[in-house]
Amino acid sequence: MIPPLGAVSATGRLAWRVGRAAVVQVSEVALVASVATNMVRQLVGVDDDTTGGSSPTVASRGDPLPRPVLLVHGFCGTKSSWSLLAETLSAHGLIVVAGSYPSFGTSVEQLADHLVAEVEQIVEYTGAQKVHLVGHSLGGVVIAQAIASGRLDGRVDTVVTLGSPFGGSPWASLLPFGGIARALRGGSPLLRRLASAPVPEGVRWLSFTASFDMIVPGLRSVPRNTDVQSLTVGDVGHNGMLMNTRVIRQIVDALPGCAHGPHASAHAVPA
Repeated sequence: MIPPLGAVSATGRLAWRVGRAAVVQVSEVALVASVATNMVRQLVGVDDDTTGGSSPTVASRGDPLPRPVLLVHGFCGTKSSWSLLAETLSAHGLIVVAGSYPSFGTSVEQLADHLVAEVEQIVEYTGAQKVHLVGHSLGGVVIAQAIASGRLDGRVDTVVTLGSPFGGSPWASLLPFGGIARALRGGSPLLRRLASAPVPEGVRWLSFTASFDMIVPGLRSVPRNTDVQSLTVGDVGHNGMLMNTRVIRQIVDALPGCAHGPHASAHAVPA
């Protein structure tokens, strides 16, 4: 007996989907292994990439570009996590600053204090009126905390968050130590406060969710605010978003001030 053509097609699509998911997760395992290595280095105090502040590649005062971009990495990430996005944004004429911070011995509130200081430093150094903020995972939560504090009012143009656990991460419960891990558990006091904080007037917020994100699954990465625009990217995982050409193109399109305008294509991103 020959199965119906529709059944064969459905089986083929399912097999392709399962295969694609497996490929994505294999890639994610490799990226998570890199994050785990960074975690060990930070715990033993030998990770030089998270001890400093911003990247020293800020343009000098007098640069005509009005909106520098501050990139905030995720838990146990480093500023080098942003290599492809930073290169692309720079190619489009934007001032790019990659911040860095330790993931242990601190809190989201303290990291937000550091972020506010970085923004003030960038504004003073470049002469810009406002900045764009882009955060991955924990970095997006830090941005949200800094904005909710009110100390960045009038300083932020566009916020982009990628896989940030505004609804908590199930993995946070597996880390029995550290204020950061406790803050990222679903329903934590910090996340409840951020859920009720409105987006400031004049700030555009773009939130990315990955269909294969196992760290912040489902819609946990979407802030609970009607003023936030949400985009779901298929066939990519939590860390893979940082290198995904579709995500990078959309970020470039979302940031006013690019050399080709706010709706330009990110030609600097390899196909």
